Amino acid sequence: MTVSSRDAPLPPDTEERLANFTDLVATAIANANSRAELAASRRRIVAASDEARRRIERDLHDGTQQRLVSLGLLARAAEAMIARDRDDLRAQLSSIATGLADAVADLQEISRGIHPAILTKGGIRPALQTLARRSTIPVELDLTLDERLAEPIEVAVYFVASEALANAAKHAQASRLEISLGTRNGRLMLAVRDDGVGGADAARGSGLVGLTDRVEALGGVIHIRSQPGEGTRIAAELPFELPIAADPELTARRVNT
Repeated sequence: MTVSSRDAPLPPDTEERLANFTDLVATAIANANSRAELAASRRRIVAASDEARRRIERDLHDGTQQRLVSLGLLARAAEAMIARDRDDLRAQLSSIATGLADAVADLQEISRGIHPAILTKGGIRPALQTLARRSTIPVELDLTLDERLAEPIEVAVYFVASEALANAAKHAQASRLEISLGTRNGRLMLAVRDDGVGGADAARGSGLVGLTDRVEALGGVIHIRSQPGEGTRIAAELPFELPIAADPELTARRVNT
């Protein structure tokens, strides 16, 4: 950084003041770089976590789940071969086959919580539609977004919606839910509202705290409004796409729906 003057000599303390100002600029640049590096590090942690979730879900589906299904079929086949006078043995095999089918159903529910396959295959729109169908409370959907997003953003949206629906079912005493997803000013906007008792406190559980960390790691923010007697509204604002220059390996391919 240099300073010069053609018309008048510079003040005697110009060099000192210039040095101090340069130090301030250097500190500001260093702080900005540190914040950028921290944000990139948080995104990498989120991406690594999601990849581990995908791998576990894939292993459960292709390994354990298929093995249980095969054993269930074998049990049913053995049951059909039992002589008619061995009702006790037939009943035992039937109980084993039923237990294996229940185990498969439980495993499917667990794997959906780990990383839903429909999110990877179809994107956020069908994933939210599936959440709505499974909800024990009627859900009204307003989804104005059709295109695929960067995968970390889709995963964040899905888990915010999933946690909001789960909390409403457990605590809200709600009769109706609304989920909206769209864009505003180049940002992705998700909102989940219920008409329940309100009074939700994000500090009381780890679910919303973890979601806040996930959303903020992607450069977004999450807001919770839950006055007693006025229901609960959880809103997440996220970037429409991840900054390529900051962390290119996290920017997922964009495909047409």
